[in-house]
Amino acid sequence: MRHTRNSNGMSNPGYSRDAGDTPETGGRRSRPKISQVIVARPHYQQEDLNNAFNYFKPKSNFYQEALESMREVDTKTCLTGLFPIFQWLPEYSFPSDFIGDLISGLTVGVMHIPQGMGYALLANMPPITGIYTAFFPVLIYFLFGTSRHNSMGTLAVVSIMTGKVVYNHSGEGSSYSNLEVGTALCFLVGIIQLVMCLLRMGAASFLLSEALVSGFTTGAAVYVFTSQMKDILGVTLPPLGSRFEIVYTYFELGKKIPETNLVNLGIAIVAIIILLINNEVIKPRLAKLCIIPIPIQLILVICGTLLSIQYNLKDNYGLKIVGTIPQGLPAPKLPNFGILPEILMESITVAVVGYTVSVSLGIIFAKKENYEIGFNQELLALGAGNVFGSFFSCYPFAASLSRAAIQYLAGGKTQITGLVSCSLLAVVLLYVASFFQPLPRCILASIIAVSVQGLLMQIKDLPKFWRQGFFDGVTWVLTFVSVVFISIDIGLVVGFALSVSSIFFRALKPYMCQMGNVPNSDVYLDITRYEGLIEHRGIKIIHYSGGLHFASRAIFKSNICQFLNINLTEEVKRRKAPDFVEADDAIKFLILDFTALSYIDPSAISTFKTFIRDLEAIDVQTILAGCSPLVFEKMKKCNFIGGEEVYVRTYPTIHDAVHYAQKQLRLRAGGIATQTIQEVRL
Repeated sequence: MRHTRNSNGMSNPGYSRDAGDTPETGGRRSRPKISQVIVARPHYQQEDLNNAFNYFKPKSNFYQEALESMREVDTKTCLTGLFPIFQWLPEYSFPSDFIGDLISGLTVGVMHIPQGMGYALLANMPPITGIYTAFFPVLIYFLFGTSRHNSMGTLAVVSIMTGKVVYNHSGEGSSYSNLEVGTALCFLVGIIQLVMCLLRMGAASFLLSEALVSGFTTGAAVYVFTSQMKDILGVTLPPLGSRFEIVYTYFELGKKIPETNLVNLGIAIVAIIILLINNEVIKPRLAKLCIIPIPIQLILVICGTLLSIQYNLKDNYGLKIVGTIPQGLPAPKLPNFGILPEILMESITVAVVGYTVSVSLGIIFAKKENYEIGFNQELLALGAGNVFGSFFSCYPFAASLSRAAIQYLAGGKTQITGLVSCSLLAVVLLYVASFFQPLPRCILASIIAVSVQGLLMQIKDLPKFWRQGFFDGVTWVLTFVSVVFISIDIGLVVGFALSVSSIFFRALKPYMCQMGNVPNSDVYLDITRYEGLIEHRGIKIIHYSGGLHFASRAIFKSNICQFLNINLTEEVKRRKAPDFVEADDAIKFLILDFTALSYIDPSAISTFKTFIRDLEAIDVQTILAGCSPLVFEKMKKCNFIGGEEVYVRTYPTIHDAVHYAQKQLRLRAGGIATQTIQEVRL
């Protein structure tokens, strides 16, 4: 390699080669012409560079930093941090923002009425509790929440999970009613979310991968659709247990087909057709003309109620109706705390799912409108809302994708939208609720069945996840299959385990490659992805990306041996043989590019020391290049760099390490080849 001399006499690596340094290239195409910029600088070893520029490790004083942070927090900051409303409300533009919030709030409030009653049936709760859940907790979220576009209230997935808990702990053989179990679950979910907030676990929910969320919600949509089939057909099914419920449901439905109520089925089919025509034909065309959609669901509910009153559908045709709906606001009542220990584990699942879905939706809209949401603040808002709602006959609440999309498209700007929808629901609860008592349940079943259409269509995402990676595809499939064929809670556990396992297995298979030199430059690239690169004779350059720890150290050692094409034990024996002759192209220097090494632990360093000594036994010297300050400091602390057990040279770049290795090879070739590695160190 050609190099120049600087003013202080130090040798500088250049970017071209002497004729005597011609390497094996193996390139199949002519090398591209690259514009050449010569940069002259000293040849640095890592320790020399540290000394020249006074390297030091920044000191941190936890007590002092905590004290300073406390001094910076004044009353105003504390108040706006706890109540985000005091942060965005002073900036509220009343004329322009309020018009959008008013229209959006009224639109979403109208959607809450049929969805609330329908989803309450999914939760095995009285229909009116769905409207309560869209009212009381949302008032608290208005004060504490940070998402301006999430439509909080009932959610299909959370309703289903609530229904499973209610079914398992109430009814025959139990001393608890459905309402008692649902409100106790709401209280405990709120407490769990508040504890998660105190423990700063907001970001932990992002261990749930996109593939998991998609597979889980698609499977839950199948469950929602299946759960409505009995009301669409107008039949009664026996208790089916908490496992393999979808399979048993279709088996029992097959036996009940002769008992189908044809009037019930006819009304449901007409409602489904009307909803599909609206969704596929009318809504897309109307959206071009007006931002306010047709409240088709509310129209169906009103028409169904009037039809039931006119023809007395319950008595004359045997249709199931919603039944008693109390009018007015419920009196506050303490949840039944006696059931809390029995539903603890199930409450954790509901709390995590409700929070994850809400934050995921919040992030989507926050990116569109260029604002931030607080992960832990969202836990506080959800937890406080659930605890408050549990005193008013509510079950766990969360954000709804369908309502949030309508709220956004209808012009909603801030959390004022939720306050407007709550005002509309207050009027319904006080004056209108009892009107819906004769409503046929098949109407609500039809609305719910069609509402999960978008979630069911997520099955089209499966090919995308397979293209993204094997783990993503497997996670989607197994999560979906577990939800559909076993149960929702088992499906979530399976998906979470797969998501976490994928992180672990990817960490066990770090990216490693052999690097080659771009001619006439100090750039080094992966030789399996580029052609025309130079492989310097006697030098092997290996790039490592990821963490090096107790779990990956064995794979690291094995891969290095594969790159060197050696078996350490056999190589040592072979070198001791009297007829041993070393090949001309034998590797003498191993350069490890650690620029992408994120972390190294003491157990990996211990293994690394032994490995380097083994390499020295076969006359291969190891050089490190590009260690980050954190890695460098950890190695020094463990006596790996600058220690007595093993000597390792470190350089800031690959090119500096190559320059040193080539210099040593030229010295050996010039007459001191008999020197050992230990002598060369001196």
